[in-house]
Amino acid sequence: MANPVTSSEYPSEVYGLVTKLALEVTFRNYWCFLPLTSPDPSLLATIVKDFRPNLTEYEDFYRHVHQNPEVSGLELETSDLVASHLRRLGFDVHINIGGHGVAGVLKNGPGRTILIRAELDALPILEQTDLPYKSTKRMIDRYGNERPVMHACGHDMNMAALLGASALLKSARERWSGTLITLFQPDEEETGGAQAMVDDGLYSKIPIPDIMLGQHVVPLKSGQVAVKSGEVLVAAESIHVRIIGGPCEGSINPQLCVDPIPLSMRIIAELEDFVHQELGHKNDVTVACWGFHAGLPGNDYVAFADFLLDVKTIDPEIRLRALDLVERKIRDDCRAAKTPKDPVFNYSVRAPLTKNDPDVTAQIQAIFSSYFGSDSVPMELTRACEDFSILGAKHDIPYTYWNFGGSATTKGEIATNHSPFFAPQCEPTLQAGTDAMALAILSFLAI
Repeated sequence: MANPVTSSEYPSEVYGLVTKLALEVTFRNYWCFLPLTSPDPSLLATIVKDFRPNLTEYEDFYRHVHQNPEVSGLELETSDLVASHLRRLGFDVHINIGGHGVAGVLKNGPGRTILIRAELDALPILEQTDLPYKSTKRMIDRYGNERPVMHACGHDMNMAALLGASALLKSARERWSGTLITLFQPDEEETGGAQAMVDDGLYSKIPIPDIMLGQHVVPLKSGQVAVKSGEVLVAAESIHVRIIGGPCEGSINPQLCVDPIPLSMRIIAELEDFVHQELGHKNDVTVACWGFHAGLPGNDYVAFADFLLDVKTIDPEIRLRALDLVERKIRDDCRAAKTPKDPVFNYSVRAPLTKNDPDVTAQIQAIFSSYFGSDSVPMELTRACEDFSILGAKHDIPYTYWNFGGSATTKGEIATNHSPFFAPQCEPTLQAGTDAMALAILSFLAI
């Protein structure tokens, strides 16, 4: 065991810094390992109802952001808007983290540090609603393409509810103790923003949280909330594949070599069935093609075909087996077709599995059940994916992620996330999202 540091061995400023860091680590570990307690649900309900802000301001925010969306990686105006609002609430604000990421810190005495998160970006989709505040915006995306832009996933509502909950906690600061971090992540739709924020030194700017909380609006009935322990969103892997056709060895006629287009199309059509046959249909895995490109202008032969695969799984072992099967199938089919070169694979994790911590989730479930009554429903595992958990992966931070409803009706066909018709109604959606997030925070910080 090393000898302890003493003030006589180091300059006072160094000793002071070491002592400060040691205390921060000690306090974080202390709060992190305290057992979760079940606060009085009626007390939390009273705090929420007494300090809930006038939500008209946040309805206006929602409509403004809905009408002025920004695609992934280019969320400058949205970032400025949320940063300005957090400053007005008295948060210590950090900007331009991992792109246009924003993190606001509100320190309010000793206690746990809770991170809450929403997303900044919209989608390159042409809105087809008839809302008076519909988006007609077009942008040049980061790839140089002019695209229509729409908040077709509901990130505008997620942001509004997070700001509403932050305002509620600021007003109720006499009723809780701890640190609140309100984080707005860029580039969620392409699932790169969480890692970019971490890589850009997120936790050198803000405290490491003890617990993370996230929520997302979905086409449940407006006013409902849905949460459960365990797996809630799937893991997703991207595979960029290149099938090579010509020129082929020993021939001066590349147009007579293997045509990679029909070969690639046949492979893509057979992949998911092949994986299911090998793994068994009971194992949860999907293989989808998300992009295809082949051919160059001016050539009468095709040198290669590129396609993008999206592989979604739940079980980590099944994930590895599925990826191995996909590559094996493609290699075998190329070999059988006598392509001049082996196929090329480029793998990237699009999103890890989202798996709620059982203890954190049980506490939130109990509070939601008491407050929302029959509008607190079980969350269903969906084929959607998220990079939220990446924010805490390095430090093994427990988290809970839940849904809240935004649909006026549950009858007939309902617009889902990523539909050009998806637009959550303001109320009671916004109030439910604000209350749910505030309740979850208070369940760990209320005094």
